[in-house]
Amino acid sequence: MSSTTEQALHRTMVATFEELGLIVPDVALSPTQLASRVDAAVSVAFRGPLSGRLVLRASSAILLELVTNMLGSDEAHDSSMQHDALGELANVICGNLLPQVAGLNTVFVLSAPQWYDDLKNNSEGCTVKASASVGVGDGKAIADLVLFGEGTHTAEFRVAAA
Repeated sequence: MSSTTEQALHRTMVATFEELGLIVPDVALSPTQLASRVDAAVSVAFRGPLSGRLVLRASSAILLELVTNMLGSDEAHDSSMQHDALGELANVICGNLLPQVAGLNTVFVLSAPQWYDDLKNNSEGCTVKASASVGVGDGKAIADLVLFGEGTHTAEFRVAAA
């Protein structure tokens, strides 16, 4: 894994949480955050000079705070709103990261965020190019940049039923 790519992913992840989620994440995870369970997963597929997906996994405690901050409301928010908030974060992280990885003049096509039942990063046949994590409260979020190699363009994750 490229330390430069991981640094770019981490910087982009932190900036997105701060600017879009209105959350200042912990860049060094506490023992509690490290041990926290990841309950949600979403990914954004992309194609262009590189093909792959950005997978964002998070603890459920983060989701409610994200929705509350993004919508500016303390009302109870259902799980679909939480899915949408995490998906929007993944979309922005992916869109801001790719030009840093592939060059400012590159063009990519991003898919709509997809929600996943399987919380593991099923990257068989793929290369995890970079991984980064941040802590929020007692939870954590993990982002993986997964690239498809030759012959692996059909690698898939299990998508949750809509």
